[in-house]
Amino acid sequence: MQNINELRDEFINAHSEALLPTAVISAYTGLSLSWFNCRAVSGGGIPYTKIGKNRQYKKQDVLDWLAEHTKKTKSTTEY
Repeated sequence: MQNINELRDEFINAHSEALLPTAVISAYTGLSLSWFNCRAVSGGGIPYTKIGKNRQYKKQDVLDWLAEHTKKTKSTTEY
């Protein structure tokens, strides 16, 4: 089993069109596996492709989703 740094490196080093498993995306984004499981059922998560029983996320889709759903702030008082 890979550690979190290896999983992050896998994401960083992947081609923009690469399909990556949920564990890699979770390690890179900091979102929990349970968050991904909930969003797969309820919607609102990162777009994915289902291959068999496994969800695969395209690296560029992850980056695009993060760009749309990340709030830039200078301090916590802005929340």
